Amino acid sequence: MKKKERVKSFLLAFLVLTTIYLVQQLWIEFPEELLSSLAFGQESTDFKESAISDFILPEKYTINFGGNNRAIMYSDETHGLWSKGREILEEVFQSKNIKIEEMNNEEFEESRKKRSIGFYFSNDIYTFFFGKIFDADISSSIDESIKKINSIYIYLDSSRDNFIVLCDGNNYIKISGVDFSFENIKNEIDSISKSDYTRAYTVSELLAPNITNNTYIPYRVNFNLSQVYVRKEIDISNELEENSIASLFFNRDLAYIRRIEENDGTVIYIDSQRTLKIHENGLLEFFRAIEANVETRNLYMSLKNAIDFINTHMGWPENTYLYKIDEIEFENNKGYRFTFKYKMDGLTVISDESETLNSIEIEVINNQIKSYRRRIWEEIGKVKPKSSYKNMLSAYDIIDKNYGFIKTRFIENNNINVDTVSADELDKNVNLAIKDACLAYYDNSTEENQVLKPVWIIDVAGSSYVFDAYDGYVENGGNPR
Repeated sequence: MKKKERVKSFLLAFLVLTTIYLVQQLWIEFPEELLSSLAFGQESTDFKESAISDFILPEKYTINFGGNNRAIMYSDETHGLWSKGREILEEVFQSKNIKIEEMNNEEFEESRKKRSIGFYFSNDIYTFFFGKIFDADISSSIDESIKKINSIYIYLDSSRDNFIVLCDGNNYIKISGVDFSFENIKNEIDSISKSDYTRAYTVSELLAPNITNNTYIPYRVNFNLSQVYVRKEIDISNELEENSIASLFFNRDLAYIRRIEENDGTVIYIDSQRTLKIHENGLLEFFRAIEANVETRNLYMSLKNAIDFINTHMGWPENTYLYKIDEIEFENNKGYRFTFKYKMDGLTVISDESETLNSIEIEVINNQIKSYRRRIWEEIGKVKPKSSYKNMLSAYDIIDKNYGFIKTRFIENNNINVDTVSADELDKNVNLAIKDACLAYYDNSTEENQVLKPVWIIDVAGSSYVFDAYDGYVENGGNPR
């Protein structure tokens, strides 16, 4: 009996040693980097901070050549203005010998007449993120003076009077005292000044000289944008592609994952903690249960893990940028929703997102991924309008052509009793409410066409209206931006 027990003990020890040896061989064949890139839910803590810089991009640019001679640009693929501007900002943000002053609105508008370049972002960006862009600590006095930034101006009048202005939409912070070099960006601006650029005017100059609205819009454009033919990033008619995507999210044999095909073509994969949906229109949705309660949200940790997760779960379209950050709360857990948009030919791809997503959205509770949604188009070709075709409309043309529609929506959205307001007063309020005009590529999936068309987005009192850039037709009824 004792002999049998000794044999059993020997066999057990042999099996343990064999298992250890085989595991070591597996690690040799499959290094940790490869396994971690395939593993679901392993949000890395080893993250290169400067990678955040890849996702901070301006949505448009303004250049003042001096006085009221201004250019407006919606794409910067030729001149590299943002990369050259970042070199200046890196020097300023890290300097300890700076002078910080608040400017009032009148001082700011007067300064905009000077030779300068302005970078406009889609939404407010936390100031400390710029330290992460430069992979360095920014001056604490800057972060204390302005917590969020939605536009930056670099002034180039004189090397003896270098300064930048940071804005959050309401406040203007002037930073001076740094003798930065601006030759690189100045050379590009000189080149643009000699080109056939799109000139910018204020709303006051074009529409209402009796009010003060210094939002820049172009009176005319001297270019025609193409329509872009696209295909869905995800094609669920390809079973191998579908299985490959599912494997990324479950990291196990799919034979053990429940798979459901719904009548509308949606394919669903489910296990006890995770659900993956792949829709026929190319939308991917992933949900995971939260395993640990989080009462204190950490913005930087959440963003790091969001970027890391997307890196290993289908990656990034070209020219993706961080569009918006929203705070979320789920069953007493606090986190963030990050929305990433992407550009095609220099312009953001948009849709009426009340109907369908056209971006990447990810919800993160610090180091836990709660949900992940993405729907992306891939370019397969484009068609430029023929010379005989009508020219593209400017933002001024769009507003002029659709003023009645814009005015009606303004009345409805603000519950205005037209019997108690004069026509002049109403027009004044409408013109004051025009806050932005921007070009984009629009995906109207409801038309079942896989074509992106150039559009103007006109922001009026916080509602964004989308208009076809050629015929001026309104594409949506106005979504909050």
